[in-house]
Amino acid sequence: MKRLWIDATVGVAGDMLLSALIDAGADVAAITKGLQTVVPDEDWTIAFEPVQRRGMRGLHLTGREPADHAAHRPYAHVRGRIENAALPARAQARALAVYGLLAHAEARIHGVDVDDVELHEVGSTDAILDIVGVCLALEQLDIDDIVATALPMGTGTVQTAHGPLPLPAPATVEVLKGWPVEPARWPGEWVTPTGAALIAGLAEHGPPPAMVIDATGFGAGTRDSAEVANLVRVIVGHDERTFSVEDTVVELAANIDDMPGEHVPPLLQRMLAEGALDAWATAMIMKKGRPGLCVQALTRPEDAERLSDVLLRHSSTLGVRRNSRQRRVLDRWMVTVKTKYGDIRVKVAGRGGRSWHMAPEFEDVARCANTHDAPLFQVHNAAIVAAAGELD
Repeated sequence: MKRLWIDATVGVAGDMLLSALIDAGADVAAITKGLQTVVPDEDWTIAFEPVQRRGMRGLHLTGREPADHAAHRPYAHVRGRIENAALPARAQARALAVYGLLAHAEARIHGVDVDDVELHEVGSTDAILDIVGVCLALEQLDIDDIVATALPMGTGTVQTAHGPLPLPAPATVEVLKGWPVEPARWPGEWVTPTGAALIAGLAEHGPPPAMVIDATGFGAGTRDSAEVANLVRVIVGHDERTFSVEDTVVELAANIDDMPGEHVPPLLQRMLAEGALDAWATAMIMKKGRPGLCVQALTRPEDAERLSDVLLRHSSTLGVRRNSRQRRVLDRWMVTVKTKYGDIRVKVAGRGGRSWHMAPEFEDVARCANTHDAPLFQVHNAAIVAAAGELD
């Protein structure tokens, strides 16, 4: 399982993220070959050079300059180019998901149907190369899971095909619905629509996930700000966690009656990000009739002390109980199946190579449903049917 963490606390744009992934080890030649099948009829190049941003080194994208690099295209045209290109299935699905998110945002902003959307800046050759290039770079690095930080929202105005617009740009705000944002410390555009769509369309929000670090990369923006190093950082790693058929785990538990309910999901996410095998909360009645929660987590014995401290630090509890438990688990593995909605990963559990249970990855189902404007349950069922046929 390969994982990627994107540190976009300073900001992010499509070209910056592509540069960071190249800096982390993605192959430029392979990415260029894939991009040539998406934009085959134009004279463009992608090139990267090392630059300094406030004393920090990073790669900067210097190519992508065909004659009509700023020309806009209809969403249906861009989608058709990606669908008909010779791309790896997962890279193609990711690119379609990002452009689907952008198209739905533009459709809502302009009050038109998605199929009638005209993509201006995000439909240019530059934007296509950035977005599809990032998806190809993710495939080059074999990234399975992506986690990213909150994004900074700047102030001021930006020049667009529709004239000057206030920052954050309307398309940026629309695609970031549901994504954590925070005020930028300096005025200006720190998150572009392409950067926002790549993050919101492909990643989950959170701190660095549990992993063994393999590589890091820094992508530089064009602006050389006097206030901050204008860089996006990526960290690539792999998950070495394995599960035996029978093993010993530690169950952590803490009773809580004085913490706001909205603080509980981030607490559970923190426990999982720090390496808990599972984390959950159960409603309960405590002494004197007070409503409360029992927050629990399963950990490996060697992680119990550290995760106890995480639970103590990030909740309002004054104590954590620990109990050793024996558990018997099924073998687990992943398969990727092809459906008419795109490639979907399915988690399979069983014994001796035989599947007993299967569950499509929700993020893949949601991405494909969004891309094709299809009900979640239809995409979910299609993945189950495809997996059942493949595992028979």
